[in-house]
Amino acid sequence: MLNIQDVHVNYGHVHALRGISLTVPKGKIVSLLGGNGAGKSTTLKTISRLIQPKKGLIEVEGKSMLKVNSSQIVKSGIIHCPENRRVFPLFTVQENLQIGAITRRNKHVKKDLERVYHYFPRLKERIHQKAGTLSGGEQQMLAIGRSLMGDPKLLLLDEPSLGIAPILVKEIFEIIKRINKEGTSILLVEQNANMALDISDYSYVLENGCIALEGKSKELKENDEVRRLYLGG
Repeated sequence: MLNIQDVHVNYGHVHALRGISLTVPKGKIVSLLGGNGAGKSTTLKTISRLIQPKKGLIEVEGKSMLKVNSSQIVKSGIIHCPENRRVFPLFTVQENLQIGAITRRNKHVKKDLERVYHYFPRLKERIHQKAGTLSGGEQQMLAIGRSLMGDPKLLLLDEPSLGIAPILVKEIFEIIKRINKEGTSILLVEQNANMALDISDYSYVLENGCIALEGKSKELKENDEVRRLYLGG
């Protein structure tokens, strides 16, 4: 599905990504772990073409993404759900979801809207409520729902548990698993390493813009270094 090879990104004189390579197979969840400033969000922004890489290869389904812009990325089925939710606070829940489908002109939009409400019944209960009045957890649900309205083949999820009450985190991660089981590939950036390793098939650990470790998520969860640095054990 997604293939990244030897990608380098600079922020001015800062070498933010230093030749990272990773893949997201079709139908799988791949997690990207690491501390603050490791380059996780930069990786997602580079894939979605919000940042231009200095060098490297980015392919989706065998097609190069280096010469397309961010709007073309969305139309190709790569949808980025950013960190800190970033809903439109003065728009209602339904208006936010409709914005997610703005590039689509097909008969399945209404069906997908109902699918989002099926995943997130709380949103249906608040359909006419302004997004800025929702709780943090509800806003995260809305941000994910808005991303699903773009009909993603590949969903880039950036820190979905950030600032969310633990009981809602568990609920959101269960829904992420359901979304994947219904056919959407996912690249997950997540601070909660335990949760990320539990739901993903394969994981990469970023340190200072480089891939420091990679492997099957179940195996990494038993890795002593990963346990010491990210799992509190």
